[in-house]
Order: sequence, then structure tokens, then C-alpha cells
Amino acid sequence: MNTNPSWFECKIDGQAYIGGPHPTRWEMTVADNGKLGWMKDTDIASETNPLPDCFV
Repeated sequence: MNTNPSWFECKIDGQAYIGGPHPTRWEMTVADNGKLGWMKDTDIASETNPLPDCFV
């Protein structure tokens, strides 16, 4: 993610352990190349609790 601000659609917990305040959380986003993907919570500076849950 090179752009600022970044945009996140939703969050999912219970995934691979990554540490931090939400150790198993990942967020769905659209990358700078336009592709849908996941970003680990520890790479996001803002609080992610307000994001809705993903239904995947």
C-alpha cells in the first residue's frame, strides 16, 4: 500500500498469528494495483475495531 489514506472494506479475526493488539486480524482492501487482497492488522496505524466483519 503506497497511497495515503488507505481504504479497508472489512476485518476478519481468527487467521494466521501476526502479533500486535489484534494478533489474528487481517483487513480486506483494494491495493494500489487495483487488486483485492488482505493486509495484516499490524501494518495499519489506525484502530480497526470500527470495521465491519468480513463474510467470506
